[in-house]
Amino acid sequence: MACLLVSPCLAEKTEKSTMAYGARLGAGVNSVISDAEREIYPSHGGFGGELSFDVMYKISQKLYLHPAVGVEYRDFRAYEEGNVSADCGWGCGSESWKGDDVNSFVYLDIPVMVQWRIPRILYLEAGAFVDVLLLAHEEDARPEKYRSSRCYDDKQFGAGVTAGLGHEFSSGLFVDLRVSFQLTDLVDGDRHCLTNVREEFEMREENGEYHTKVVDRHEEYLGGDYYNLLKLQVGVGYWF
Repeated sequence: MACLLVSPCLAEKTEKSTMAYGARLGAGVNSVISDAEREIYPSHGGFGGELSFDVMYKISQKLYLHPAVGVEYRDFRAYEEGNVSADCGWGCGSESWKGDDVNSFVYLDIPVMVQWRIPRILYLEAGAFVDVLLLAHEEDARPEKYRSSRCYDDKQFGAGVTAGLGHEFSSGLFVDLRVSFQLTDLVDGDRHCLTNVREEFEMREENGEYHTKVVDRHEEYLGGDYYNLLKLQVGVGYWF
């Protein structure tokens, strides 16, 4: 029987066959979840984006398997300015700087999710992911001689869980909202170097001259036990 109207005869592309292939572009925000007082990156939050190539395998009328392989970019930055002098220390010198401290990363992201569909309304999906660090770049606004050395490394491999919801149009276009939580630490190594040295001074006058003396000095550990990542992302994609 011929269709009188085109739109009622159109079905979602992924319902027509057992296997479908597509691409997705996502963008969102990242937040570092930690018990540390000191930030391991320029800020505890940043922005990112991802381009992935997706596969949809039909298990039943409502249940699908949804794996993907993507390239993800993460960016953490914070504005910094300061000055220093060898004579009087921080905050009173003639050597100054200002600019953004930036840590940027490129990851290979591989999520595998199970998707449950309410046809023509929305779909829910959840699963797990692994990621591999491909590239890391660090920019520091301070002059090199005033930079503090890092005693930890960015972890090469990560794993976590992800969940989301979305809607697929009859044309094959889809939009989604996805949240991911990385269970593994973002950094590796001896993090106990993340300390802050606190000193108390006493000033005395002798023969008309003022002298300072350190009366108390101790190191306070500002690192944490965990450095996880929470990621919220909005995406748009297409099934071919």
